[in-house]
Amino acid sequence: MKNPFSTIRIFVNETVTELKKATWPTLIELRDSTIVVLVSIAIVGLFIAVADFSLANVVNLFTGWMR
Repeated sequence: MKNPFSTIRIFVNETVTELKKATWPTLIELRDSTIVVLVSIAIVGLFIAVADFSLANVVNLFTGWMR
């Protein structure tokens, strides 16, 4: 049976080694990506809000005719 602490130590060492190989974004790239994500969230949120409002009104219109 393997020692669980040696397995954890090996995992952590390999993780640190791989993270050192990674290329990290510059501050400008990070800022630009954040802006793109926030604008995308706003656009999708607006679309969902308009679609929800429209569909709710259509459902209310049809259910109003049933009464």
